[in-house]
Amino acid sequence: MIFNELRDVPARHDKDVVLDRRLTVLETRFDTTLTMLPNKADLSELKAELKADIHGESAHLSKWMAATAVTMLIGFGLGFGGMILTMMSRLHGA
Repeated sequence: MIFNELRDVPARHDKDVVLDRRLTVLETRFDTTLTMLPNKADLSELKAELKADIHGESAHLSKWMAATAVTMLIGFGLGFGGMILTMMSRLHGA
């Protein structure tokens, strides 16, 4: 609806007719708006989808964290092992 249509006054300037017309326009707008709002079932479905997505991402991140920790431990162990072997070979060679 165009805003100027609310101001269009019928041929006779009866206030009740103008108010009825404005009320009808507003009721139509409210009815249109209310049909677009989500209901309780829509919100609960969205909540379930979000929970599933969050749990999936949490599991994915946990796997990456575990793999990173294992890699760091292996690298740490190999680094110190190599350092100890190098120092022992230097000590025996001196």
